[in-house]
Amino acid sequence: MKKFVSAAAAVGLFASLAFPASADTTFSDVDDDYWAKDDIDFLVEENIINGFEDGSFRPSEPVKRQQAASMLTQALGLESENNPGYSDIEPDDATYDAIAAVTEAGIFSGKNGEFNPNDSLTRAQMAKVMTVAYDLSGEAAEDYADVDSSHWAYDYVSAVTANGIASGYEEDNTFRPSNETTRAQFAVFMTSALQDDDSEGGEEPGRGDEPERNEEIVQVLEDTLDAQFELDSYTLDGSMDLSMSFPMPEDLTEEEKEMLNESTQMTMDMSGAYQKDPMISEVIMEQTIPGFDETMIMPAIATDTKSYEYVYDAAFMGYPEEWQDKYIEIDYEDLLGEDADLLYDVEKQKEMVFDIYDVLIDNFGTEYFALHDSHESIPEDVSYEQVLSFSIEDEDLKDIITVVEESVIPELEGIFSQPGMASMLGGVTAQEASKLQSEAEADLDAFLDNLDIEAFDVHQAITEDDYIVYDTGNFDISYTDEEGTISFGISYDMAMDNFNEDVTFTYGLPESEDEIITFDEVIEWQEEQLEGIEDFEEVEAIETEE
Repeated sequence: MKKFVSAAAAVGLFASLAFPASADTTFSDVDDDYWAKDDIDFLVEENIINGFEDGSFRPSEPVKRQQAASMLTQALGLESENNPGYSDIEPDDATYDAIAAVTEAGIFSGKNGEFNPNDSLTRAQMAKVMTVAYDLSGEAAEDYADVDSSHWAYDYVSAVTANGIASGYEEDNTFRPSNETTRAQFAVFMTSALQDDDSEGGEEPGRGDEPERNEEIVQVLEDTLDAQFELDSYTLDGSMDLSMSFPMPEDLTEEEKEMLNESTQMTMDMSGAYQKDPMISEVIMEQTIPGFDETMIMPAIATDTKSYEYVYDAAFMGYPEEWQDKYIEIDYEDLLGEDADLLYDVEKQKEMVFDIYDVLIDNFGTEYFALHDSHESIPEDVSYEQVLSFSIEDEDLKDIITVVEESVIPELEGIFSQPGMASMLGGVTAQEASKLQSEAEADLDAFLDNLDIEAFDVHQAITEDDYIVYDTGNFDISYTDEEGTISFGISYDMAMDNFNEDVTFTYGLPESEDEIITFDEVIEWQEEQLEGIEDFEEVEAIETEE
């Protein structure tokens, strides 16, 4: 029965996903009222800048030449395979490609064969690189007191001023060209240049006509999302059916084929409760295992600092007998360290979810959504005001994937690169996600040609208070190649109730340390099981040789 241990772990994951989780979306040293916050946030969303590993942005520190090179390369989509020829950078340096790209584009140049990547960028140098990068022209209405027509950067300073990219200091009408450009200042200059560039009519990559946008649907989506995050408590009750079919090996008997087919059809009942303060969520899954006359019950509980798996049937799960009716505990701080406090924060997750929502609405609009007064998928005994439906068909898939690749993923990378997000994604960084995407692109077209969507529908019944009281979906997808057809289906129904009322928990939290099995104990036990398997294999090998 040890093979069902992974299923129990999946329940813990479901509990984490079924209720609010969070990722930090701000820098620790950039307050809401900081003068350059909007510009910094804009560049983060555009995946042009990100902060340091400690969650800071360090806005007052000078921007280094290599940092500016990276930002401009990202903003302009520059590439180069040429060796820039500098003696002080190496091909394995993190910013090597960016430096090569801005050098080839004529935006930066070195001195005496060196790039000086860690040197600060002065305000005069900033004016030059911004002028060249964005092909700026124009003359400022008035000269600065410290930049006359004989200054080497006069034309560049005049151009960035005329285009509203940069300005001087009003108190003495100076530009201070020799001063270092701070990271905050460079963020403001970059944002001004990008927004000015967009206003000239450039079309976003991968985007043709603006997507269809029904404002009534947009409002329903926003109100529903907002209401969900404001909930103090609720309960849920539902079920999920999973099915899979694939070509059967020819050497199987009919009985074996029947048993294998039966094992790919699963039904799970789910129930649970959630409360915000103090944060507790509980999800209970009950699954009848095909081929066994038993039901596996898997309760998973989570707080804002720990999660628990309640051991309902130790023998069936393959656990030691003494674990019966105890709780396997996972401490988030042990897994995530200083990022542990980011895992459950409703307000921060709300900000992140709305950021992602904005990206999706901007790119897809409401084309795949519809509003109904009623829908046949919602049971008659459910009271609601309207039904929001989401549906895609087979012919929509390629268009969706194209927009996701060319527009959505680059924008989401900016969100995922923010402090704390990597830990929320199981340690997958934005760069790693982008790399995985690039590696998959080569085979994507062939994959999509073989993919068939039979059903992809979601329907949510919504009350006048914007609460989702019933959620149902059906997904049926198949893939065909020379070896045959593999199909996969999921259908679910979930009812939500008892909004903002007192809720009770079936299993709740452990009441004493005696009821807790630590994660270290679980790891130690698993290692013992593996050692036993290795010993068995060694004995089997010896017997075979004899």
